[in-house]
Amino acid sequence: MIETMITKTKKYLPLKITEIAWDGTIFQLYGSNWNFTTLSAWRISTKNQMIFGCYDSDSTSSTHFLKNLKIIDIEIQDALLKIDPVFILSNDQRIEIFSTDTFEPWTFYIDGLEMFIATPSEIPTFDPLGAAAQPQML
Repeated sequence: MIETMITKTKKYLPLKITEIAWDGTIFQLYGSNWNFTTLSAWRISTKNQMIFGCYDSDSTSSTHFLKNLKIIDIEIQDALLKIDPVFILSNDQRIEIFSTDTFEPWTFYIDGLEMFIATPSEIPTFDPLGAAAQPQML
C-alpha cells in the first residue's frame, strides 16, 4: 500500500527537484538520486488554494518554478482510495497526483529502494525487489 511506500521513502527526505519535464502528457520530476513519472492528472496547490493544474493552458510553461525546491514530506491524496501521493514542497505548496489510468499511473524511484508503481486496479501489495527482481506494486 502507499502507506508502506511513504514510510520507506521518508528517511530519504528532503528530495531536491533538479529537473522538471511536462510536455502536456508526461510529468516528470528528477533529483540526483530519484525520479517520479506520471501520465495522470496533477495540480499545484496550497492547503486551501489551487495554484494551477496540468490542463491549464499555460501549464507547460508554469512548472519551471519547481526547480530547486525540495520535497519535504509525502502524504496520501485520498483517505478512501489510497493510491496517489501528495508531495509537500519546501515553499509550502503541494504537488497532488490523481490517477487517471488503471495501469501504472505513476512510478517513483529512489536509489537504495525498489521502484514503486501504482496499480489502482489491483489489490495493493508490496513485493520488495529481491531474487525475483520484480517492481513493488502499490
